[in-house]
Amino acid sequence: MVTSVMDIIVVGCGASGIAALRKLHEAGLKVLGLEAADRIGGRIRTVEYGDCFLDLGAAWCHGEKGNVVFDLANPLDLLGRPKPDQKYFVLSNGTLLPIEAGEGIVQALNEELATANKNTKGSISACIRNAAKTNPTLKEDPELAQSFVEWYEKNNHVGGQIDPKKGKSLKGLEVFSNCEGEFMLNWKGRGYTTILDILLNKYPDPSKELPIEIHLKKEVESIKWRTSKPGLDAGNPLVQIKCKDGSLYAAKSVIVTVSLGVLKERHHQLFNPPLPSEKINAINNLQLCVLDKIYIEFTKPWWPKTPACFNILWRKEDKAKFTSEEQWVTEIPGFNTVEYHPNLLLAWIYGEGAKKMENTSEERVKAGVFKLLEVFFNKEFNVTPVKSILRSQWASNPLARGAYSYRSVATEENGGSAVILSEPLYHGNNFPVACFAGEATSHHRHSAVHGAVEAGFREAERLIASFTK
Repeated sequence: MVTSVMDIIVVGCGASGIAALRKLHEAGLKVLGLEAADRIGGRIRTVEYGDCFLDLGAAWCHGEKGNVVFDLANPLDLLGRPKPDQKYFVLSNGTLLPIEAGEGIVQALNEELATANKNTKGSISACIRNAAKTNPTLKEDPELAQSFVEWYEKNNHVGGQIDPKKGKSLKGLEVFSNCEGEFMLNWKGRGYTTILDILLNKYPDPSKELPIEIHLKKEVESIKWRTSKPGLDAGNPLVQIKCKDGSLYAAKSVIVTVSLGVLKERHHQLFNPPLPSEKINAINNLQLCVLDKIYIEFTKPWWPKTPACFNILWRKEDKAKFTSEEQWVTEIPGFNTVEYHPNLLLAWIYGEGAKKMENTSEERVKAGVFKLLEVFFNKEFNVTPVKSILRSQWASNPLARGAYSYRSVATEENGGSAVILSEPLYHGNNFPVACFAGEATSHHRHSAVHGAVEAGFREAERLIASFTK
């Protein structure tokens, strides 16, 4: 039974939801956050590891100018700048390529994308695959160029290898805006969850935490919203929310911040009345990248320098050394050292390879990673034993179903955008009864935490303006 009517309920308490709650609370509105998980943060997930913390989701503050996360964290001296890393390009037979040769090929691929026509319905994948046949630098060694193209696709998670319509679009490169400045600002070992503490005013003084009401383990089952009369009053709330545990909530407005993956799976069941067709079209045609991390702890470091970045280039004959159950390993494009953790390397894996990794036991993942390391690195390095691994599983997580959103070929062919996804549902002609935030709704900074925070602030400001008219 509903006991009171809130001004606004925020569904989902990741970065976007917490940002919205903060701004709404500061405006004096009666707000409540509902979070399906047993923690806040969403795709920000920081876990304790040794003396510091590790981020299984978002990890770096990407850029400075125009970055709301940077603006919040930098004055508190929370962000660290990376040191230049030592790059390696390693063929799967263990041969180290000259750094200049590897960087020359990468530069050629980057230039092909930079000069490509973005106002088309084409994909990044098709662009760079075509470049392998036409670019003078890439044509010098077609077999090596093919290895680099596959590495580039994996390293940049361009998608579309199985279904070309789901590949990242060239147009997306134009729509997305990077923030100027250092791209790999770290949290000095504290983890990205620090931004949540800042938003809730828990940092640097926990006693000043904002008294915002957040209910955990409240998975929303349905959102009923009114499009017309009866009017806006306590007896006729415009939004009624039912959770899977049977609890009921009511509000004058709602901000929905769930991931694009959740919207894809559940929007038909979640909204009553259903979402308008243009919003459903956007949900269907935008895509969610599956990107996972595997942290690997060694008994001691075996690489000669930290920080280091190992880019691995697969040859067809070396992939055959892995069984069908191990083929997911061949989707790993590289390893990086980890700030503040001298014995760790971080492996990245995306797409179908990531999904298969998630469904593999931890022991088999550990064994597969060690086999990869032996195949690639024992010729030039003395790899020490793997002590343990820690991995993310974002595709398997029903509250995420992936890591970040992007524009696909289907987006360009069939319509849809972050702008359309962000449009509110209105009561009458002018009151935003259901608003949409989250990184997928960020007009130019989708995929990033600062885009998520911006979107949360945007929708909070929209409602503050409506409530104070």
